[in-house]
Amino acid sequence: MKALFVPTYLNIDLKFELAHAGTRFGAYLIDWVIKWLYLLIVSSITSITFLGSSVLLSFLVYLPLIFYSFLFEWLNKGQSLGKYFLKIRVVGVDGNYPSVYQCATRWLFLGADTWLIWLFVIIHPAFYFLAIFSPLIGGLLILLTDKHQRFGDMAANTVVISTKQKEIYIEDTIYAYATKNKGYQPKYPEIMRLSDKDINQIKFLLERGSETLNPEIANKLARHIKNLLKIESNDDNYDFLKQLLNDYNYYAINEIK
Repeated sequence: MKALFVPTYLNIDLKFELAHAGTRFGAYLIDWVIKWLYLLIVSSITSITFLGSSVLLSFLVYLPLIFYSFLFEWLNKGQSLGKYFLKIRVVGVDGNYPSVYQCATRWLFLGADTWLIWLFVIIHPAFYFLAIFSPLIGGLLILLTDKHQRFGDMAANTVVISTKQKEIYIEDTIYAYATKNKGYQPKYPEIMRLSDKDINQIKFLLERGSETLNPEIANKLARHIKNLLKIESNDDNYDFLKQLLNDYNYYAINEIK
């Protein structure tokens, strides 16, 4: 499986496994099934068809379908419901969650892939299922391009990654320990020799890379910091990095006090 490597200034590359074309198509199918079910339910409740119904009312009914991909990927950090179920996510080529601009760009180009189906939908909602066959050009681009990008991804500088690797949740991030660990005892006072930029980079690697941070990357990051701060520790790499953040929390808050 192809991967995207995102360099960081700590000389640690984040590795993002690119989502397989089959998985992306599966997520696409799930999304269309969800939208199809929505259309059937709304149509049955309101007895709406495009023929003989209010143009405004029909437009309002279809608004959630039109903006489905854009809203979910923007508000749900790069995941539609289909992507969520199949554990894939849209991210920027820099590894960050997609911005509203990137989500909007992907959405606009998605319309170019599926414009033909709307002609059939205007005739009758029953033709909506044909949409699953419409994005053939996008599918070919995903298969043939180096980063598995369709036109929307290229324009928005995004990729779709797999999130099936072990996830690491950082429960005690900056300042969080104050309300959870009143008797906290720090282990590494050397952490205060790092700048806020360094700390934020560690936090970024752990949190933003939580779905792709494999043991090799964690080992490189931990070893880099140990060498930089002259720290000796036998802790597990993940535990060591989390401990560093918690220690920084402790000293930072006590400085404020």
